[in-house]
Amino acid sequence: MEDGLLNRKVVFIIQARMKSTRLPGKIVMPLPLGSGKPLLSWIIDELKKSNYFNKIVLATSVNPENDLLIPFCENHDISCFRGDENNVLSRFTSIVRLNQDYECVVRLTADNPIIDVSVLDKTIESHFMNDNDYTRTDDLPVGMNFEIISTKALLETEENVLTEADKEHVTLYVRNNDRFKKSVFETNCNPKFKELRLTVDYASDYALVSTILSQSEGINSKFGIQLVEDVFKNYPWIFDINCSNIQKKQFIDSNEEIKEACFFLKSYDFNYAATLLEMHVK
Repeated sequence: MEDGLLNRKVVFIIQARMKSTRLPGKIVMPLPLGSGKPLLSWIIDELKKSNYFNKIVLATSVNPENDLLIPFCENHDISCFRGDENNVLSRFTSIVRLNQDYECVVRLTADNPIIDVSVLDKTIESHFMNDNDYTRTDDLPVGMNFEIISTKALLETEENVLTEADKEHVTLYVRNNDRFKKSVFETNCNPKFKELRLTVDYASDYALVSTILSQSEGINSKFGIQLVEDVFKNYPWIFDINCSNIQKKQFIDSNEEIKEACFFLKSYDFNYAATLLEMHVK
C-alpha cells in the first residue's frame, strides 16, 4: 500500500433502520445469541481497524423507531445522520455535502456484521489507484462484499432524473450508466463461498451468523473471510441453515427479473408456472 493513499479522505456510511419486515430490530440484536454485543457493534468495531478509518456515519431515517440509534451512536463514538425513510440516496449525498473533503464513500448496510477489513482496505486502494468512480467486490459471500463510490459520482447522480429504485439503492444509477469508470476488485476468495449467505434478514440468517461469530474467539481469534473458511472447513453443514433464503436484488430490467423468477419457480418444481412466465421474456 502506498503511504500517500492513507491520506485520502474516506467516509464509511452505514445505512440502517430499526424497521424490518422479516426481523424487526435485528441491527441491535445480540450476536452471538446470549452475548451483550449488538449486531451493529460488530460492524463499527471492525471498521475502526481499517487503515482508511477516518469517520463512520450511521445513516438512518427520521422515523420514531430509529430514535434509539442516537444514544447508540453516541456510545460508540460515531456520527448519526437522519433523513428520508425511502430516499436513501439523499441521506448519503447530504452527508458528503456536510464535509466537502471526502473523496469517496464506502457504502455499508447494518445487517452485514462479518467484515474483512484487509479486503476492504485493498478494495479502497484499488479504487484510488485506478481513479475509479465506482469499485466493488462480487466474489465474497453474500453480505461481505464492498462498494466504494467517489463523492463526485455520488453527487452527480442526484442531478439526473431518478427512479424510485435509484433513490432507494444508492449506487444503482452509477452501476447502470457506462459513462462512469467502474471496476470489480477480485479478492480471489474460494469460489464456493460466493453462494454462502452471511447477511441477516431472516431468523435463519441470524442463527447462522450467530453460530459463526460464536467461533470467532475459539479459532485463534480469526475474523472476516478467515473465520468463514475455518468454520466452513470444520462445520460445512452449518451453512445449510439459511441456504433456501431469497436475497433481494436490484434488476436492470423486467426481463432480468423474470428470468430470476423463473429460476426460483423451477427450483421449487413450479415448472408450469415458470414456462408461462418465460413466455413474457423478450
